[in-house]
Amino acid sequence: MYYHLFAALLFFGISLSIPIIPETYMVAILLSGFIALLIFLKCLFHHVNTKFLIQARKAENENIMNLSSFKGKFVMIRNEESPLSDEFTFMIFHNGSIEIPLFCRNHCVIQKAAHSTSELIVYYKDYILVNVEEIEKTPNC
Repeated sequence: MYYHLFAALLFFGISLSIPIIPETYMVAILLSGFIALLIFLKCLFHHVNTKFLIQARKAENENIMNLSSFKGKFVMIRNEESPLSDEFTFMIFHNGSIEIPLFCRNHCVIQKAAHSTSELIVYYKDYILVNVEEIEKTPNC
């Protein structure tokens, strides 16, 4: 992955530092640098996606006591084009003062949160939603 970045910087450096290169060669070198930069960005995007999936699997296997949590309400599911893997759904929760964006890949948890009408306890780790539980309201006597 870093070889592509090095190649792009090398091509750009050569094309800018040697003014005697004929124009056609300079364009070819700049084009090669641009292609190497695009390949680097593609590899970087794949690396970040893979790392986020591994992080999600680890979070889903964690004990619920080791996860961060807050009480809040489900606001909405964002249906925007996600820069991450298609496995993730982007959800927004509100804890009373701020909106908290979380990513979830478990469809049961997504449905449970989307169909909730009351306050939830939201369990997450590093912006990855792991589980939600509805808070049972007891009637006042």
